[in-house]
Amino acid sequence: MIEHVLDLGNQLKKELETSTDFVIEPYKDLLIVGMGGSGVAGDVLKLVMNEASQINVEVRKTYGIPKVTAEKRPKCLFISYSGNTEETVEAVHDAVQYNLDWSVISSGGQLVELALKHKKPYVKVPSGLQPRAAFGLMTKAVMHYISGDENRKYLELCDQTGDYLNEILANHTENKLMSEALKISNEIGTKSSVIYGGTPLTYLVAQRWKTQINENAKSKAFVGYMPEIHHNEILSWEGNKKDSKNNYQVLFLRSANENSQVKKRFELTKKIIGDKVDISEIKNITSENIISNLFHLTLLGDLVSVYMADNLNIDPYDITAIEQLKKLLKG
Repeated sequence: MIEHVLDLGNQLKKELETSTDFVIEPYKDLLIVGMGGSGVAGDVLKLVMNEASQINVEVRKTYGIPKVTAEKRPKCLFISYSGNTEETVEAVHDAVQYNLDWSVISSGGQLVELALKHKKPYVKVPSGLQPRAAFGLMTKAVMHYISGDENRKYLELCDQTGDYLNEILANHTENKLMSEALKISNEIGTKSSVIYGGTPLTYLVAQRWKTQINENAKSKAFVGYMPEIHHNEILSWEGNKKDSKNNYQVLFLRSANENSQVKKRFELTKKIIGDKVDISEIKNITSENIISNLFHLTLLGDLVSVYMADNLNIDPYDITAIEQLKKLLKG
């Protein structure tokens, strides 16, 4: 898995295959449907669209399209790395039934077959990876769907970020980012991670850290959003303090773009719970390139999860439980 993590920069720079005469017509509402490592690319597109436009974006991570949503006549984007994710495939059939405008991102499978059958636009990514290992490719793919002329700008930002990631990974023997990742993985050890973000970007990355720790290290991880946690979760550290200290590691994903009150809340949180649970504080870079900000923290978290797997003697590629569940659902 480490080789895929180290390839994130190249993934962001890769030119992707698109359908013939690929055109995305302007739209006012966008519904994105995707699950797991594919669905997070939809979260990225929503983050960017919220910055770049006033278009309403909804990311749906379950089966189908509700009738009330279809009545709004949204543009639909279906994302599945394999092309066969059953929740997403069902949603495509609903879009056909409701006669909605739609497109797909996939490496093949049923999604591309359906796009070809119905003459819909698609972006095709290279196959052969597990979905979580294709995050750079999927992020580059979703940038094709930004409405209007802005998509070219964000495709270029992906290329720039690719260069940035390759540059900071160039020297493996004296690499600050990799050393930081190893340090954090050792701090977590066998504990469960609780990851807090304080901006839309750092909260999105917190969710990526969670799923990477879940899948690569087969370890428990949970996320929270500052300041929401101050209205509920902060009280949870009061009970069974010894258990918290021994079994949990809190991770603060920090950003210079935090609201001043959020910044203050992070500092106060350390004072209030610092004697009850160990805290690791991770600071993000500050760049005008939102994709670089996103992928700097993403790369760090991906490395943490792989180092955790190595420390725990875990095979990052093993997804036996997921495959068993799929078989049971079909049975």
